[in-house]
Amino acid sequence: MASGTRKCGYLVFLLPLCVLFMGTSAYPTQISRIYPFACSNSIKTCNSYLYQHNGFKKEQIASYYSVNTSQIRPITDNNRNDYLVTVPCSCKNVNGTDGYFYDTDYTLQRNDTFANVSNQIYSGQAWKVGGEENYTAGLNATMHLLCGCVESDSQIVVTYTVQPLDTLSSIADLLASDVDGIQSLNTYLAANPSYLDIGWLLYVPMEKSGVSPIKKDSQKKREWKIAVSILAVVTMLSVCTLLVILLRRKRPQRNSGEDPKMFSKSITSNKSYSLHKHFQSKGNSEDITAIESEKPVVYTLEEIAEATGNFDESRKIGEGGYGSVYLGIMGKQEVAVKKMRSSKSKEFLAELKVLCKIHHINAVELLGYASGDDHLYLVYEYIPNGSLSEHLHDPLLKGHQPLSWTARTQIALDAARGIEYIHDHTKARYVHRDIKTSNILLDETLRAKVADFGLVKLVGRTNEDELMATRLVGTPGYLPPESVKELQVTTKTDVFAFGVVLAELITGKRALFRDNMEPQKMKSLITILNSAFEDEDPESALESIVDGNLRGSYPMEDVYKMAEISQWCLSGDAINRPEMREVVVALSQIRVSSVEWEASLGGNSQVFSGVFNGR
Repeated sequence: MASGTRKCGYLVFLLPLCVLFMGTSAYPTQISRIYPFACSNSIKTCNSYLYQHNGFKKEQIASYYSVNTSQIRPITDNNRNDYLVTVPCSCKNVNGTDGYFYDTDYTLQRNDTFANVSNQIYSGQAWKVGGEENYTAGLNATMHLLCGCVESDSQIVVTYTVQPLDTLSSIADLLASDVDGIQSLNTYLAANPSYLDIGWLLYVPMEKSGVSPIKKDSQKKREWKIAVSILAVVTMLSVCTLLVILLRRKRPQRNSGEDPKMFSKSITSNKSYSLHKHFQSKGNSEDITAIESEKPVVYTLEEIAEATGNFDESRKIGEGGYGSVYLGIMGKQEVAVKKMRSSKSKEFLAELKVLCKIHHINAVELLGYASGDDHLYLVYEYIPNGSLSEHLHDPLLKGHQPLSWTARTQIALDAARGIEYIHDHTKARYVHRDIKTSNILLDETLRAKVADFGLVKLVGRTNEDELMATRLVGTPGYLPPESVKELQVTTKTDVFAFGVVLAELITGKRALFRDNMEPQKMKSLITILNSAFEDEDPESALESIVDGNLRGSYPMEDVYKMAEISQWCLSGDAINRPEMREVVVALSQIRVSSVEWEASLGGNSQVFSGVFNGR
């Protein structure tokens, strides 16, 4: 049983292990028994659960963990309402430590320490990397939360923190696991399996079916007993039937007046009809189940019309290649309704199948759809602040204040995480195929979400990760050489386009723009960036093309680093481009450095607003 006070016997037993650990590990001292889950060579990413027991509401948890509320599942433990938070778990190196982690940002408050943030916000599941003693209120700190991946398709790892009165058996019952499974993932328990201490971190292999292995075994035994009983009854009935037939044969046969051939035909016909009906019914029910499980919410045309005021032109908020977008209200929720003139086109089906599976804080969520009268209506969550393109290119003309440098680093990181999610953390690998600033939307706090998966092409996770497109898709200025020349599409296609987005964040220029010296010609932003790095003094050349709306207020070292990431993404050969997970790590470091730089200016309001306010 978990106990706050260690008994002397346990202390004597564990002391040599503690000394050994402290003598051989380079880890900073953790606040409890906590170890990273070792990475597997075959699994780089997976979905996992983090057990949250701090008593927060769903909305608070979503904010702290940077997830949608749809990724949070309630679980009842001794009349307490706790939650399982679904997160994308990745194998990575955190300050010299290899393991599975999920990273989220936390805004530090006055008097915060690592211990109280980890214990009171993240249920004691954060990994200490060193330097946390320098916490400064107002800054963002990256919290490295521990998670795990297993090769079994039927299980998902839960990161669980031991609480008062816990035993391995009670934890196994709570999380549909078994004691042996928990011990196999937490080898330090082998020394004394009957002892747990409050605050220890456990990795629990939870059965996705919700039935623990022990219960499965007992259920199989029960099923076996039932099967044997049924077989015995059937055997007895068969014997009795045989005896009756034999007795009747011995009796003199009476002429019934019926044609035995006709009787036989009648039975055969009825039996055939009955079997046909049975299998037809069974087949239909299975098809319906399979289809229904893939569908998002289906709205009626009347609901769509009511939500948009019969598609009032005053509610139109966008126009794209796939149709018009209208602001609507479903219940009390604002939504964006995309009206597409199509009869279930391939593009729609691709968008529908992908979006209904995507739930991430940095990806626009599909809420449902409706179809009829040769139109399709996609219902998305509404993102109120428009696109990144509107905030970067002539923002004042569109009613926006110019973005500060720190706001741009946060937007870059958010967008990178959204793309990384569809590349690495979904069951199948997806390629967006149309990453651009107009497909990155900003909410009221200037946090970014990747939008418009209408051009998504599903790419199965196979050894051959390359896809031959049937036609050229995407936007000029964002297309890599292999897409233009050979119609090849891979995740590196999105990486290239994201490199252009980073260049736009730095320069404020469009991917393709008219040169003032030659207004008849279009210039590529890629060419401008490459020219800066080819200059004898690349830093000065880069500084000369930084967005004038920043008014010189930026840390040049971080700008240069972001430009290097942009150029890395824009490598002509796809093999030389990074994976999005590598981009996320690099941008995280730039984000932290930039926030520290801006805080050093003396607490200017743009640190918190993300825009320039009269400065």
